[in-house]
Amino acid sequence: MDCQEIIKTLETFKPGRLVEIRTVGPRPLSGYFKDMRKLAASIQNHPKETFYFVLNDIRGDCYSREQSEKLIAKPVSATADGDISWREWLLIDADPRRVSGVSSTGAEKAKALAVTRGIYRYLRNMGFPPPVVADSGNGYHLLYRVNMKNTAENTELVKRFLQAVDMMFSDDCVEIDTSVFNASRITKLYGTYARKGADTQERPHRQSRLLDVPAEITSASTQLLKKIADLLPGPAPCKGYACEFDIEEFISKHGIRVSKKGATSDGGVKYILDECVFDPNHKAPDAAIFVSKGGAIGYHCFHNSCVGRHWQDVRLKFEPGAYDPKAQPARTTSPPPNEVRQQAQQPSPKGEKFLRLQDIRRLDRSQIVSVVSGVHSLDKKIIGFNKGEFSVWSGGNGSGKSTILTQLALEAVNNGFKVALFSGELTSHRVKNWIHLQAGGPSYNLPTGYENVFYTPPEIGEKIDAWTSDKLWVYNNDYGMEANSVLNDIKAHIEKHQTDVVIIDNLMSLDLTQVRGDKYDRQSAIALTVASMAKQYNVHAHFVCHPRKPSGFLRKADIAGTADLTNAADNVFMMHRVNNDFRRYASEYFDARYAEGFFGYSNVMEVMKNRDLGVEDELIGMFYEVSSKRLLNAPNEARAFKWDDFSLQEKRTEEWEPLADEDNPFLHGEKS
Repeated sequence: MDCQEIIKTLETFKPGRLVEIRTVGPRPLSGYFKDMRKLAASIQNHPKETFYFVLNDIRGDCYSREQSEKLIAKPVSATADGDISWREWLLIDADPRRVSGVSSTGAEKAKALAVTRGIYRYLRNMGFPPPVVADSGNGYHLLYRVNMKNTAENTELVKRFLQAVDMMFSDDCVEIDTSVFNASRITKLYGTYARKGADTQERPHRQSRLLDVPAEITSASTQLLKKIADLLPGPAPCKGYACEFDIEEFISKHGIRVSKKGATSDGGVKYILDECVFDPNHKAPDAAIFVSKGGAIGYHCFHNSCVGRHWQDVRLKFEPGAYDPKAQPARTTSPPPNEVRQQAQQPSPKGEKFLRLQDIRRLDRSQIVSVVSGVHSLDKKIIGFNKGEFSVWSGGNGSGKSTILTQLALEAVNNGFKVALFSGELTSHRVKNWIHLQAGGPSYNLPTGYENVFYTPPEIGEKIDAWTSDKLWVYNNDYGMEANSVLNDIKAHIEKHQTDVVIIDNLMSLDLTQVRGDKYDRQSAIALTVASMAKQYNVHAHFVCHPRKPSGFLRKADIAGTADLTNAADNVFMMHRVNNDFRRYASEYFDARYAEGFFGYSNVMEVMKNRDLGVEDELIGMFYEVSSKRLLNAPNEARAFKWDDFSLQEKRTEEWEPLADEDNPFLHGEKS
């Protein structure tokens, strides 16, 4: 055991105060101490024991028990809940799930660390002060200072608080211990070893220790605890068939996508959603619907903008009359017979063929999922690329079409979206190299012996691969370029992986021989198929179409295919390289003073059409950065993708540095 760590623990939690330490097992040891020297000497006589201490303030009378200033085996009395005069600490214990009586593996413990980071960050964002962070040996502890009387009411509050944290953060691998709510709770005496089962290489005995002690320890208010506790679903409003609510039918009916379904510790069910129902930028695992064992339903999203949103808000969003008694159908006392259910005519999922205005559900902007581009001026104008829409991209050679699209793919991944990329002109390994350069950036890419040629170090590339592993897929060109076959493969991929963004680069590389019509009819037919696919599967589809001519100041009519192609598109973009042609002709199509304002950029994106917001004839200037093959918002823009945070977390799972800084990589263990 580490005596210095033990002394640090007691100085942190029990400075100059009465403390009880004890062991657990068939012959438990217990001792009450005020003299830390005697405590340290007593512990050293039992080097193989794991010691615990009582967290909260112990009544002074307990000091007169038989184990005063010494350790006694199997004492008559030890600290009970009634012996606690005041609650000073609240313990959150994140422990890996495993068979009983064994230590955790390194991988299991790393998962507990990720969950602990998530809890830390979430509570900090909810207003909690920094806690003491500790390594329990097999898992991790967060200890928050509180200032509460030892009452039944406060015991219930702590219990509900822990149940709410458990509801939100426990998963198949890590469990939040909800049993540690009692006032006389003991926890590890940090500095002693956790010894469960045999000490093996896979499941070793480890020393517990303090990882982070704030310079100033501030108490979390009762109101903060209550704010979290109130997230628990309340009791079911009624019982019986007339009040039953089928949550899975509700989820299916309203197209709410579930990322993962699992059990909660109380025997209920947790539905982790692909995205928050109020803000689609809040991706899994940040939003979830909870159903308690008793049938009560709750909803929570971890983001501050969604604080105060509960299950009732979810229900009303999709069913505005849900809580209006006048809008409810007449209730029956028993379910209809199965035969009647089967014979009942089912309405078409499409609804009526003609709708009254009052039958059409209003769709506001909060219900539109937009994938931001990361190009600041563009996002200000069109918000982002809406799912269910189709964008056509064109431009001359070297204008930056492929550059901007792979960059859009990385930006989508960075925001939690899934991307499928088809590149007909580049082999998969060249696409990978290009993406590595863009994701790595000038901070990591290194020069070669050739002018303007850079490479991403292999160890950085591996981290980028791990970051994108379940978010970005590149089509295997070994399966050929036949257009219908490629599109069918893309559809199958969307269905399997619930893809959000599809990029097809480009139309000219597809084999159109099996498509009817002349050259331009074939091109339009494929484009129309992609537009239909975007709506059918609710993805945003980016489609590159080369212009009919190689140079000049290209316009919408120059895009290959008939006018049907650009008419079907929700967005049309033309990429320009700022060269002599651009400088010569831009003033003919735009106000001369406006056009001249873009001559200092290396590349310009022209928004020719945006159906959603009506934006057109807008220019967006960008700067090309050679070492990263990126198009930047400003010269020397420092754009960092989240692979860097991801890789640091994977690399240093056993460390916990001070966590007050938002930029600390150890806070980035999950999407937020």
